[in-house]
Amino acid sequence: MSGSTPENSPRDGRTTPTAAGERQSATGSPNPVASGGASARDRATSGKIDGLNEAGKPSNAGKPNHTGESNKRNKNVTGNTKTAKEGNDWSVFRTVVVLVGLVIAGFGTYYLITGTAGLPETGDGAVNPTLENQFRFFAAMMIGVGAAFVTIAIKFQWANMLWLVCLMVFIGGIGRVLSWAFSGTPHFLLIILMVVELAFPATLLVWHRYIAKTSEMRQEYAARS
Repeated sequence: MSGSTPENSPRDGRTTPTAAGERQSATGSPNPVASGGASARDRATSGKIDGLNEAGKPSNAGKPNHTGESNKRNKNVTGNTKTAKEGNDWSVFRTVVVLVGLVIAGFGTYYLITGTAGLPETGDGAVNPTLENQFRFFAAMMIGVGAAFVTIAIKFQWANMLWLVCLMVFIGGIGRVLSWAFSGTPHFLLIILMVVELAFPATLLVWHRYIAKTSEMRQEYAARS
């Protein structure tokens, strides 16, 4: 009994692990190396969750995406630019129409007051009452045509009437051509007016159609985008 060595007593100065300790180590005591590896994996996983990619660099997850907002701002700026350009085109066109109306009305007022005496090459001869009567009537019609141009430019909802008024001026130019053909060459000032009356209405209508078509194309493009 006294010579026997206890099971848990040290032998030769070394400590012998107990059976319970061996069982604990074999069954589930944490291994420092394994524990360190698990911690590394946990840190990697935590890095991914916190916004790091596999290389350890910050990822774009969770960051606000400003690309959509920039595109919206760019579209708004582009749309505003197109709208401003469209408005500028119509403003120039309407200004020209107003000026044309004022010129025509000015000529009509002048001829209404002076009668045939305001025409070149009439001289101081006798006045034909019938011709004078008719001439002043058409002078008043010129004032009406000029007022129509100005009204159309201001109240642009009536832009379709522009075609009718331009047609009236164009037909007046044709009347000057017939007078030249049947009655002889008029004064050069009336020839200039004839050319303007034939060319300008067509030019104005083509310009109007171009601006209207361009505006429609811009609106379709804006709707698609």
